[in-house]
Amino acid sequence: MIEFKNVSKTFDGKKKVEAVKNVNLKINDGEIFGIVGYSGAGKSTLIRLVNQLEKVTEGSILIDGVDVVKLKGKDLIKERQNIGMIFQHFNLLWSKTVLENIAFPLEIAHVDKKTRLEKAKAMAIEVGLEEKMNVYPSSLSGGQKQRVAIARALVLNPKILLCDEATSALDPKTTEDILDLLKKINQKYHITILMITHQMETVQKICHRLAVMALGEVVEVNTVDNIFTDPKEELTKQLIQTVDTGLDVKKMATNLKEKYPDGHLLRITFENKNSEEPILYEIINKLNIPINIVSANIKNTQAGALGVMYIHIKMRSDIGIVLEEFAKYGVKAEVI
Repeated sequence: MIEFKNVSKTFDGKKKVEAVKNVNLKINDGEIFGIVGYSGAGKSTLIRLVNQLEKVTEGSILIDGVDVVKLKGKDLIKERQNIGMIFQHFNLLWSKTVLENIAFPLEIAHVDKKTRLEKAKAMAIEVGLEEKMNVYPSSLSGGQKQRVAIARALVLNPKILLCDEATSALDPKTTEDILDLLKKINQKYHITILMITHQMETVQKICHRLAVMALGEVVEVNTVDNIFTDPKEELTKQLIQTVDTGLDVKKMATNLKEKYPDGHLLRITFENKNSEEPILYEIINKLNIPINIVSANIKNTQAGALGVMYIHIKMRSDIGIVLEEFAKYGVKAEVI
């Protein structure tokens, strides 16, 4: 388990910057945990505190009961071997081959050459790079470079994998492939993955739970399904609705209200248990009201399917009856 206790980080300079403010957070063993927020929220700083690439100003970070903040010298180096890390821009050694890049952490750990090459080869095969072992990073695609970085991070068999915007530089198809690989690794090795991203689509697909950060603070923590179906904070709602529509939430609301000035606009959320049921059809028939589907999509999460739909109801009165009817089916409906 990773536990943040009253963790703060302040950068000193001409102007002090409170990058992380009094964070309290628990991440369970074997969990894929996402931390999301806009740029400047403190996400990357928080993740770098785990392996002490940045030093904590106040508070404790416990990994299986050991406070890494108090570790120094050889003890810190030993603990870092249990924590792998991958970055947005791969951070590969361009003068070394794929195999040499993967083996590099073993070389630093003074593992003999035969053993480290055997382990590096096995890890290259694990991430699908068996045909690329002897080439240099310059000849690889972005997805292949990130696979090298993942293999390198895993070659020491860490308990924790830190992902700092690991898919932000990749195209959508490659992002899907890398996320599938990370999910496979999590399931096979029961490794704890802490993922930092500003892409809600990423956490929706792969994470079990997530925390939302703003201005250095954690403002909301919940399971992915609960965050998407019942967000509490306004910031969380904005992040989610951006995923649903591909638009900024305020721009989306303005555009829809201009296009549909009469009646009501509703956001409907379907969870796994009801996402495949003909609920909308049944409500239309029962209440005899015209409903226009404005936007809709269904995503797959770790817990199953999650659907979000925007509908327009031209009628002005009795919207409460419509909301009650959706509630009877266990579907969340809210007026926007």
